[in-house]
Amino acid sequence: MNTISQKDKAILKELAKIQIEYAKTPKNEERKHQWFLHNDLKDSRPLVTIEEGTFEHELARSLACETEKGREFELQLMRNIVAFEDIDDDRAMPDFFSIRRPAWFLPFGVKSEKKHVKNSIAFEYDLIIHDLAEDRSLLGASEWGYSKDTSDLELAQEIFSGIIPVREISHNPNVELTQILLRYMSMETMMFSLYDEPELFHEVLNQLSEDMMKWFREMENGGYFITNNQIQHVGQGTCSANTKFAHKDGAALSEMWGYFDSQETSPISPDMYKEFIFPYYKRIMDACGLVNYGCCEAVHPIWDSCLSTCANLRKVSISPWCDEEFMGERLHGSNVIFHRKPSPNLVGAAGDFNEASYSDHIIKTLKAAKGCKLEFSLRDIYSLGGEKNRAKRVVQLIRNLIELHWEGL
Repeated sequence: MNTISQKDKAILKELAKIQIEYAKTPKNEERKHQWFLHNDLKDSRPLVTIEEGTFEHELARSLACETEKGREFELQLMRNIVAFEDIDDDRAMPDFFSIRRPAWFLPFGVKSEKKHVKNSIAFEYDLIIHDLAEDRSLLGASEWGYSKDTSDLELAQEIFSGIIPVREISHNPNVELTQILLRYMSMETMMFSLYDEPELFHEVLNQLSEDMMKWFREMENGGYFITNNQIQHVGQGTCSANTKFAHKDGAALSEMWGYFDSQETSPISPDMYKEFIFPYYKRIMDACGLVNYGCCEAVHPIWDSCLSTCANLRKVSISPWCDEEFMGERLHGSNVIFHRKPSPNLVGAAGDFNEASYSDHIIKTLKAAKGCKLEFSLRDIYSLGGEKNRAKRVVQLIRNLIELHWEGL
């Protein structure tokens, strides 16, 4: 519901005042400037961010709003404020309150039922594909849509008038085809299907890829997209600020920054990835303006044969399982940012934070990425080991190590 009580509106206005105050500080203005320089491949220092969603329960302050929509608005404001105060990484505080235009995509027209384990982050899906040849008919045509409904926008404008600008943003082109498949079949079924039913597997992934492209084109033709080139999040853990594209409503897909990954295919060979997976990603990657690729998968096995062929690739994930030295050589002096995801293990371990071991881990990256454009995104940290200040401490440690050891281009 879109109803927000007067009491909740008063709470939101006070939080908005804090956000805009932080957004206007010289420190934040410099952070914004650094993101544009960084993403435009101009001279800038390596940037450091932490995704706190997995441990925000250790930092979060209790929400004060009582209405559902009030709490939704409050959460956005509170997350921005907590990040600025308690983490102090290189994320820039937005100088606006954002309202996302609705969009939805239902793969194969089948809702996947997700079951969570009580008091745990673990979950599983109710799988419907156990043998691709026998169960293929259960996967129908995908359904999708979007909306330019302005009710939330108007509500936010009414609440925050004279305090903070309200800006619409749109859905980013995020493509995780193989992750979608695992909502309907197990990892084992997917792996066996590649071998036992290769033509059928091609058919299914081709359909999914074509359906997503049709969805994106429908949004493009309907004027849904708003260029995501401001201080906005784009997967994973990074910011899409850039000057390559003009900021406008009704943007083309070729003016959007997209995100792609296929970590589920880590067990297969580079040749199989090239044959069975990459063509269905690349057709959408080529349609976007700029692209980030990768989550936890090691990208070095598929770099030369696949990813290096993407002319609009701007950032590639260098996960803990990736050969840093190999990728440092490949990305040296290139237009692709070495997007390092350090291991979360030492940061999330219980007990005292092992600063010396973590420093060695970061210095290894700084040496491997010499001559590259470098960015650190710390992700998948599920605990701060009982030390609330640890996130801020880790950020500062990395900054100090950059100052001491980074040689840059």
